Amino acid sequence: MYKDKTDKELLEVLEQYSQLTFESQLSLKDEISTRGLIADTSELDAAIEDKISRIKNFEFLKDFGFKAETTNTKFLVTRTLNATLTDVFAVILGLIIFFLGVNGVVNLIMTFVNGDEIDVFTLAVKFAMAGLVFVGIKFFSGLKRLFDYSGFELARTDGDITLKKRFDIKLEEIRAKASDLFLDREEDELELKLGNQVIFSSNAENLVQRMTLEELTKRLKGN
Repeated sequence: MYKDKTDKELLEVLEQYSQLTFESQLSLKDEISTRGLIADTSELDAAIEDKISRIKNFEFLKDFGFKAETTNTKFLVTRTLNATLTDVFAVILGLIIFFLGVNGVVNLIMTFVNGDEIDVFTLAVKFAMAGLVFVGIKFFSGLKRLFDYSGFELARTDGDITLKKRFDIKLEEIRAKASDLFLDREEDELELKLGNQVIFSSNAENLVQRMTLEELTKRLKGN
């Protein structure tokens, strides 16, 4: 990432380390080390160590809409309240936009049926309002998440894995060995799977998300 930069340019980037992504910070540290440059990287090292610590503490699970907690007998992953409320809000907003779109479709159809004479701008507005139907439908993905993750639990207890998740609306419980849990990469998507069941997925190109799922898998497998 930084191989084409001069030593001076590299040190200038170091001064702006806080504005870099985690992956860029790691690459910068490696490049400085490879070149043997004499520079104070203590703040960069501290920032990297802090991010790694937060990853290992599963703070970034919230990016997936989940949280992890440890009790005396189990390690438990559940859906966060904020994620649930976000899905509820998305569904409500989607319904509002959808019905506005339906009204726009009816309005547009009646314009042609009645043969109303309108200018180009007004016609464009009517088409835009009708198009809200498709925008509203996209918001309904939140409804699927609400069903899929209502009552969701992923837990490790005494070496066994328990998954509670809705499949075809019904809440089901799957019990399996930790060895049945694994990560599967499909192009740019990284999936956490228990047997044939996908628990959830992340962007495989996002280093923080990828490391979070890797740490979660290790923790659930007892490594």
